[in-house]
Amino acid sequence: MNRFCLLLLFVLAVLSAVAQTGYVQKGDKLMRSSRFEKAAAMYKKAVDKDANDIAALEKLANAFTMLQDFTSAEAIYKVLIANPQAKPVCKFYYAQLLRINGKYTEADAAYQSFAAAAPTDQRATEFKNFEEDVLPLAKDSKIYELNILPDNSAGSEIGPSYNNGRLVFASDRGNTSGYFDLYQQQSAAAGETVTPEKIKGKINKRLNDGPATFSRDGKEMIFTRTNYKRKGPDGVRKLGLYHADFDAKKNKWVNIKPLPLNNDSFNVTHPSLSKDGSKLYFSSDRPGSLGETDIYVSIKSETGWSAPVNAGSEVNTPGSEMFPFIADDGTLYFSSDSRVGLGGLDIYSVTSTGTGWGNVQNLGATANSAADDFGYVTDETSRNGFLVSNRTGGVGGDDIYKFKRIAEPVKGMVVNAKTRTATDSVIVSLISKTGGMKRVRTNAKGEFVFNLIPGTSYKLEATKDGFTKYSGTITANPTGNDRKVIALEPRGGIDLIVDVSQKDGGQLEGATAFLINKNTGEVIEQKSDVNGMVKFDLYPEQEYDLKVVKKLNGQDGVYDKFIKTISTMGFTPSTPISEKVQLTFYNSSIIFDLPNVYFEYGSNKIRPAAAADLDKVVKAMKAFPDIQVELSAHTDSRGDGTYNMVLSAERASACVDYLFTHGVDKTHLIAIGYGEEKIRNKCVDYVPCTDSEHSVNRRTEFKVVKFD
Repeated sequence: MNRFCLLLLFVLAVLSAVAQTGYVQKGDKLMRSSRFEKAAAMYKKAVDKDANDIAALEKLANAFTMLQDFTSAEAIYKVLIANPQAKPVCKFYYAQLLRINGKYTEADAAYQSFAAAAPTDQRATEFKNFEEDVLPLAKDSKIYELNILPDNSAGSEIGPSYNNGRLVFASDRGNTSGYFDLYQQQSAAAGETVTPEKIKGKINKRLNDGPATFSRDGKEMIFTRTNYKRKGPDGVRKLGLYHADFDAKKNKWVNIKPLPLNNDSFNVTHPSLSKDGSKLYFSSDRPGSLGETDIYVSIKSETGWSAPVNAGSEVNTPGSEMFPFIADDGTLYFSSDSRVGLGGLDIYSVTSTGTGWGNVQNLGATANSAADDFGYVTDETSRNGFLVSNRTGGVGGDDIYKFKRIAEPVKGMVVNAKTRTATDSVIVSLISKTGGMKRVRTNAKGEFVFNLIPGTSYKLEATKDGFTKYSGTITANPTGNDRKVIALEPRGGIDLIVDVSQKDGGQLEGATAFLINKNTGEVIEQKSDVNGMVKFDLYPEQEYDLKVVKKLNGQDGVYDKFIKTISTMGFTPSTPISEKVQLTFYNSSIIFDLPNVYFEYGSNKIRPAAAADLDKVVKAMKAFPDIQVELSAHTDSRGDGTYNMVLSAERASACVDYLFTHGVDKTHLIAIGYGEEKIRNKCVDYVPCTDSEHSVNRRTEFKVVKFD
């Protein structure tokens, strides 16, 4: 495979990481000019001179990879991982090569070895059950009909896209230098065999041009191009994104300008415009990326394109994610080399959750192969499109294939049958009558999706530790499908029935009951129904803390809380436990006007202004020593969600420590960190805001929650 637009730039970064002399230095120079075979010969001489030269061995393996000699690359990495001085990631690359070479059992063992050497790496978890997860993917589920495009050449064709019914792609056909130009086919929709011609205008230059993406009206193009003006710090010219307008009178592209997203120090490539043109997805190795290359999105406004936002860990891994395509239905398709898949690069889809992404799916066999598969695009129906592969049977290095999706997406959700709450990490298996099987895991919202052939019935199974196995059937309807809901029965078996009422009053609807397993730390939360009833499922021989609270909005007063330890010691699964809970309402004629405390971005330090506000809280709590105050700490939406949750907890803790050192009883303080869950203004993820607008969200709020 000609990987210039895929992996070469990362390899070059590896080359420049360590200064070398002699054969290695010559090999590095040859790699930069894409002369991989000669580079491999130079690295081989360096290894022959010093068999323990780890850097030379790794570069030799990279050169073989670029030559598609995966057998030789595998052999080199097998030597590398035997050296205790080699980096742990070498074990991952070795496993990847075994996977590309179809040695799934050996690859599984290599992934386990990598996980032991780098347990904190996200990929250690992803490939924990590689062989078990990959085998269902290898079975052709007949979801796609795939045919090679007749217009492929002996070179490489990559980056297909649609422009007003015509296929546009990048190709190095006829270029002995190996660089890409943009071509277009006259009638992609009709599937006619028409000799492609170079796109018109001053688009194709001496180095790389393409892939490209187009506005729906065909008047705008954004495409990848080599930055000519300056080389990067490593001596390599980076790839960037450029904009062009179509001049209908002259029938060519004009006004070519670089986007402000470009930089001489990193690559910005593989663009994809959303249907309305408001979002631009692309891949980049810019600083702050989670892996070697990540997928980003930029939002268009009246002033131009916003600062790129990383698509997040739901999409990106420590490896390479590239060639994003955003379909009209909002599904994001991309290729990755660091998720469970059949080959080097596999194609995946991921659905939008509104605030992020979830439910990543491998497209399976046919769409994916033991080789590299990428560049997936569809028409407006999402049923027809193109992809790129260097699989066996092609014409050149990378070839474009036309596909038709003959299956329909069927979405589902798994819930706890007792609590009706979403259940994540459930293994959902789809089994056809011919024995073919697909497996997915539910996301944090309990969701899953399968592509099913209309009119065909499948067996559906769902399993998770602690639950009874579910078995059922599912059939796809060609005219649309309702969401399939699977209710998993938990295996605890002891019902805890909580009856919540107000003292001297009636039943309380909407009270929140928390059940905390004192042995495992698991917390389950439910609200009481219209009859004041809450039902939990308990395990035998356990102890639980039951806490019941009732919060009021817009009323001058509070309910107290109920706390009790519940034991199932000696209980059998058929024996229910009943608990009557009475909450007392306290009317308050005192209104506490407690201030908010604000923080600097990324900090939990108490500023002087914040200290002055905290002194007001100290004064109020000393005047009324029996009150209980809740501290709810928040962050703005920038940064990783998990990090923000930790940071908010640290902010709450800092306020508690300040109040305690100034004489406040800690037992009267309830500190809660909400992270970025409760943004006050418009400044949620992907919405550009000033720091001043973000600052209102970096606060700790105080609220009186109990009067004794």
